[in-house]
Amino acid sequence: MLRHRRIFLVATLIDALGSGLWVPFALLFLVHGQGMGLLDAGTSLSTGALLALVSGPATGAAMDRFGPRALLIAGNLVRIAAFCAYPLVHTSWQVIVVSVVAGFGDRLFWTCNAPMVARLTSGGETDRMLATQTVGRFAGAGIGAAATAVLPTITSPWAFHLLAYVNAASFAVAAVLIGLLPRAEARVDKPAGSWRTVLTNRPFTGFCVTHTAFTLASASKFAVLPIVVRDLLHGPQWIAGTAITLGTVVVVLGQRPIVALLAGRSRTTGLIGAATLFAVSFALLIPLEMVPLHGAAGLILVTSLGFSVAEAMFGPTGTATAAAAAPPGAEGRASSIFQLSWGLPVALAPGLLAVLLSVSNALTWSVLALTCTAAIPALLVLRKKLPHALREPSPAVAE
Repeated sequence: MLRHRRIFLVATLIDALGSGLWVPFALLFLVHGQGMGLLDAGTSLSTGALLALVSGPATGAAMDRFGPRALLIAGNLVRIAAFCAYPLVHTSWQVIVVSVVAGFGDRLFWTCNAPMVARLTSGGETDRMLATQTVGRFAGAGIGAAATAVLPTITSPWAFHLLAYVNAASFAVAAVLIGLLPRAEARVDKPAGSWRTVLTNRPFTGFCVTHTAFTLASASKFAVLPIVVRDLLHGPQWIAGTAITLGTVVVVLGQRPIVALLAGRSRTTGLIGAATLFAVSFALLIPLEMVPLHGAAGLILVTSLGFSVAEAMFGPTGTATAAAAAPPGAEGRASSIFQLSWGLPVALAPGLLAVLLSVSNALTWSVLALTCTAAIPALLVLRKKLPHALREPSPAVAE
């Protein structure tokens, strides 16, 4: 069983490497590699990702029938096809189609990931593996993001196409590794409950809506940095690459100490602290175009630290809050709604950021800062309605 856990962790790291390689380059790929306009590229990516979210309930039903292992393999195969197709797209409708396929592969992964971990572990080992997997995914994303720092400025479409094919190859390796894991029968002991129980629980759904402010910040924090540095600041790409890599290293090394620091304090404290850090960091990026390039580089590097600490604060705390706030008997459905609070902002971010950035750099970071600030009073209201979930101290770090 230890061997199987290690195989799955390696597969997860490779999955994160593919994702990490793509996120900093997605808009650059379409704008400079495929000749699309910034607005068209961003809205097309967001439209495709939004359409892919519809597959969430269907992937859950398929997992119950075929098990998580089969669907994790399928998810990687689907993404292989998507990234092999990206170099062939040149119009908005083509980008939408391919991004729907890629997003469907992502939905398969997120639907089946935690159940697969549960099948490979038991008891406290499940929590430890999930924590290790989280660090591994951040580390893999950091390796991918580091490519923006070490590669020269990309001007050839061939270089962008190579990146897409490297992504496809990484998902192929992950699929092979997951195929080495044992098959298992799907569990049938699902808890009773209904969608009405979840959707009419206003405190829980209110928390999920509030949580989207954090996930939007998480999805946006580095998404447009490469194109801001290249097209607005006319600076070298090592600035964005170094910021993304530095931020990832901070999360990987600081996750456990930060959670340990939050232990004994209410979850509201951790979430408000994260919202504040996000808001301040976004606000610091507002004057990027008004300062010299070396000053802008300094602001980008400093805010990458703030973003990463906020990420480490809200990630485990938000997940624990949602689990504690879920209506009894409908935990699975509640989890799918909570996952939507992750998937929707990730899908909307490229289009939203492209629209805002097409107006001005200052507007982009101002909107994000205000969104994070708005989460603070919302959390204070929810704290009264979800006393057990939001007043309960954060759990201590497992040794």
